[in-house]
Amino acid sequence: MVDASLQAYPIPGDVRARVVDELWRPCQPQTEILAHMVGRPDLNTYVARYYSHQCLRFARDGGIHISVKTHSEVIKLAHIILQGSTRAMIVCELDGKFKHNPNENEAEEDLDEGLDEKLKLNPAVASVQTAINLCAGLVTMCNFGDPECGFSSREHLPWSNHQTLRQAIAQHFQREKKLQPDNPRMRRLFTARHLVSIGGLKIRWTNNLMDHLRLSDDDRAVFIFHNAEFLRYQSCLSDQIFPDDLISETLRTLTLLFPQNDRKTRRWLSKQISEHSLDPSISRCGNAWAQDRRFENFYFWHDRLVILKQNFDDASPRKLSQWWGDRRNSAQWYTFWVAILVFVTTVFFGLVQSIEGALQVYLSWKSLQQEGGPDG
Repeated sequence: MVDASLQAYPIPGDVRARVVDELWRPCQPQTEILAHMVGRPDLNTYVARYYSHQCLRFARDGGIHISVKTHSEVIKLAHIILQGSTRAMIVCELDGKFKHNPNENEAEEDLDEGLDEKLKLNPAVASVQTAINLCAGLVTMCNFGDPECGFSSREHLPWSNHQTLRQAIAQHFQREKKLQPDNPRMRRLFTARHLVSIGGLKIRWTNNLMDHLRLSDDDRAVFIFHNAEFLRYQSCLSDQIFPDDLISETLRTLTLLFPQNDRKTRRWLSKQISEHSLDPSISRCGNAWAQDRRFENFYFWHDRLVILKQNFDDASPRKLSQWWGDRRNSAQWYTFWVAILVFVTTVFFGLVQSIEGALQVYLSWKSLQQEGGPDG
């Protein structure tokens, strides 16, 4: 049944189980750790909501744009990619008619240009390239390119022909701290719920790890990678695909934004999971402690966190409900609500006095009318 077509939907249960067991086999999943892990990642959400949808996207139009046709072929290609072959070597292995034998002294840039030129002269290789993009995306949840039959504005991770998959990923995800935060730590208010209710941001849930914490729409929306189940599984691979500490740091950003000990965040996130078909395990990322809120403990996502925090700090409440929930500046918050209380109290007593005065005038007029009534 693993030979089932990529166009078959939903994916049969035995195929889903085989995909989970086999897809990352070259990376040597540590089964003993997975077996004893609290909230063991079973990847059901990954297969049902990411793997299957990606296969359908790339196998459109009867699969004419892609060289792999079945799930067993996807698994086989994923193994070739994960075993450390360069993209050029993978193309050559998948397309026996295509040969590229560079000289030993040929520079990597020349190799890349030479291979690109040969690929242009061999359009049939496009379906192989599409298959490589699909499988690389399936094992990393990063976008390496979209199917030839469709258009997407999503960013994709560059993978040169002379690079292995791990080299391409390491080149993109680097430990960089170019920006300096105004404050060395992030306060407890810095959660996803408050980004929406106070900061006025819209959350765009994404399955593309590259987009995580990236602002868009003129800084009015932020992408958040929600597949925590996938991240936990990656952390249990003996031969890591991603740079050291990237996965654990990504999980810590989710802990920061979705603290389990925040009751209102749990309730809000539960609605988000239901409305957007998110990975339920995002609600089980633990609690953020003091050291988890310090910028100095983030490397890969440091600059995006700094930008997001600055955007949050600069946001001004537009509604009364936002003013009530905005405790970023306690002194300002108390000053505002004391002013509101004084204003409301002044208006109230002014209204009471006006009513009392009007009532006195009315009673006086009524009294005068009664006194002069019989004589008239």
